[in-house]
Amino acid sequence: MDTKLITEVTDWLKTTDLAEFCYEKDGDCIEVKTAEALPEPAHFSCSLTAVTSPAVGIYHAADKGKSLVLKEGQSVKEGEALGWVETVSQKHKITAPVSGKLRVVTAQEGAPVEFGLPLFFIEK
Repeated sequence: MDTKLITEVTDWLKTTDLAEFCYEKDGDCIEVKTAEALPEPAHFSCSLTAVTSPAVGIYHAADKGKSLVLKEGQSVKEGEALGWVETVSQKHKITAPVSGKLRVVTAQEGAPVEFGLPLFFIEK
């Protein structure tokens, strides 16, 4: 790649409001980013799937008179009941979105929960 072209492209970029620029010609490619360019987001993989509260309310593991004890390390199947959140007007069922093992259990019987609050983490 011609260094003169690189200099011309970087000088031109300074005269614009662009934060980054990519130029490709005849198999050559140059990518220029200014200090204002946003950083690349971090990419990571995680084997845990969060199960979140579907509503604001009170978490219950089971109906009154019934017992459902969920412990870390316990296996669960996709679609299996993990409890429900009681709101003023209804009960919102919570089910396992994937099969695996419960690795983190933050849900506590009778505790208030917020919408989107992670209640369980399941490892596939």
